[in-house]
This record gives sequence, structure tokens and C-alpha cells, in this order.
Amino acid sequence: MALGLVGGGAFAALGGVGRFFGPADSDPLAAVPRDSFLVATVNLTELRQSPLYDVLMGKRGEAVLDPRQLGLQKLTDACGFDPLGRVDRLAVAVPEEGDRGELGVAAQVTVTRDELEKCTTALAGQHGGKTETKRVGSFGVVEDPDGAARPRLAYGHGEMLVAGRGAWFDAMLATADGKQPGIRDAAAHASLRTSMTGREGWHTPTALVTALLPRSLRDRIKNEMGAEVGAKDPSQAIMGGVLGVSSAGLALKTGASGGNTDAAIELVCDTEDACAAVEKLIQKKKFDWAKELTLRMVGFGPLLDSIDIKREGTRVRVTANAASDSLASTLDRVIRLRSASPARAPDPANVPKNQAPAPSRRPDEIIAAPKPSR
Repeated sequence: MALGLVGGGAFAALGGVGRFFGPADSDPLAAVPRDSFLVATVNLTELRQSPLYDVLMGKRGEAVLDPRQLGLQKLTDACGFDPLGRVDRLAVAVPEEGDRGELGVAAQVTVTRDELEKCTTALAGQHGGKTETKRVGSFGVVEDPDGAARPRLAYGHGEMLVAGRGAWFDAMLATADGKQPGIRDAAAHASLRTSMTGREGWHTPTALVTALLPRSLRDRIKNEMGAEVGAKDPSQAIMGGVLGVSSAGLALKTGASGGNTDAAIELVCDTEDACAAVEKLIQKKKFDWAKELTLRMVGFGPLLDSIDIKREGTRVRVTANAASDSLASTLDRVIRLRSASPARAPDPANVPKNQAPAPSRRPDEIIAAPKPSR
């Protein structure tokens, strides 16, 4: 996805960084710094086998991840292949501190030198050579010399592509080269990821996301809420429990057509009392959602009925599953409903001045049917 961030000029220069390729750990997770706030890893090779992928990429209609918005369509047209379709695995890393919306992406990609040369020929003229290529460790880095704050791209290190900007981009390259600690050295992330994947059937999920909720952030929210968090009101007690969640994880296993898609969420709390309050909140939400007729009408019924909640000490785990084909159809239906233009009320400016406004009616008013003409 990050290929579009750097534009076609970056890909045009990739042919020149091939000499920096070298044997190395090509797992995208190897480029994720220890100080990451949120880490997501995705096995795109597996996700592409699921009908959910077609919904996300707009194969059935409007796309959730529109290739045009991601900047990939220009690369596809020029290079003759879909760059996202060549990504096997990717990792997204978000720093705890940094500019709003800042993130970095590392991906394991499969391209040949001939394909890189084709991209170079097709794209070089479009960007007037406004890119520079330099060596940083085991990577060839492509950047715009006129825009230091713009996203940069690096390729090398065993067919690994890294995209990002600023200090976070530099930190990812240094991490991939083993010059600074990586996410495997982050105790909280490592513990949660091990817990999420250590259960039977969850060893290799399609997607895995872990996020740390900094104590400073939670303390600031508690201070802003003041005495409300400590009140005897059950709802405020639950909120206090939610603010006691120190980390959260999400694992997703997508099945192919005819199979199931499974999801698991795990929350780690500071205390058992905090987890008890969180469990109570989730149980209430499950009960409320189960009664929502609209959710069942669009197709979420089987998913809601499958929700299972278990609390073990300072951890709460929530699991759910649904047939992949049914879930994909439901999501596609929701996307279409959301994108449909709502009916517009008549513009008062277009109503004739001599036309009386339509009378207002009560919601329970019975309107008589017109009498048949003779």
C-alpha cells in the first residue's frame, strides 16, 4: 500500500538500487523498531485467496482500498503489473511519538530485474529525473531532493521494500540492518503476539495487530475525566476499567471461498478488576448488538451469534467467526449501502412561490387512499 506514497519516481529508480541487494532477513517484521506504538503484519498471499480481498480491493464494486487513491494505478499502467499483487507479506509500524498520521511500511515483494527496467523506462520521463538514489546500509534509498519531508522508499535487504518519511523511516532502515532494537525486543508487544499466536489453530494468522496504550495517555484521560472515573456509577466504573487496558491485539484468519474467517481480540489489563469491568462492557455490547434488527438484516447475525468472551486473570479474549463468502457478501452490501446517495429533499428555491408547502404529518397519522375516478 505504501508504494503509492512515494509515487512512480521511486519505482523508476529501483532499477538502479539492485546492486545493493544482499542476503538478509526478508521478514518485514525485522524492520519494525522497538519503540512502535502499533504494529500490524499481514500475509497478503493468504489474504488474496479470500473473497474478503476482492471486497477490500473493489473487485465487486467500490473499493475500500482504492488503488487510484493509493497511487498504485499509475504504477500498474506503466509497469504492466499490479505492485500490490507482488507483495507477499507486509508490516505497518506506527511510532508512539511523531507527526499525526505518521507511519512506516515494510513489505516483502517479488519483482524481476526485467520488470524493474521496464518501470524505469516507462516512468523516468514522467518525473524528469527528480529523484536521487543513495545507499543506506544494505538498502538503496530513493527520495526527492526537493522535498525532505516527503515520503521516501528503500529497496534491498532480501527483496524488502520500506516506505516512510523522516526519522521514523531512518529508524526502520537501521532496525532492518540490526543497528537498533526491533519489535522482537519490545516485551509488551512480544508477549501479546506470543499469546495471540500460541493458541491452537492461531499459530499463523493472516493478519496480526498489536497496540500499546501508553500509561501517560491513559493517565491524561483519567485526569480530564476527574472524579467521574472513581464514581460509584456502574457506567463510570466500567470506563475506569477500560482505561486500565494496557495493550490490545487483533488476530484474523481468512479462509478461502467455502471456508470460514475467524477473528480474535485480546485485551491486557493492569488488574483483574479492570478486566472484569471490561468483560462486563463487552457482554453488554454483545447483548445490544444481538437485538439490533438492522445488523441482522444486512447479514451480521451469524457473526454476532458466534461471539465468545472469556476472561483469564488480567486478559480478556473475544472470538468470533463467520463463513468467508457470507461475510464478504455482507461487507460488500454494507459498502454499497454507505456509498449510495441519500434521497435529497426538494430545494426550497425551486418550489413555485404560489405553491403551498406540504402539510406536516404525525408519524402515526393514517393517510386515506385516493378515491377511484369514475
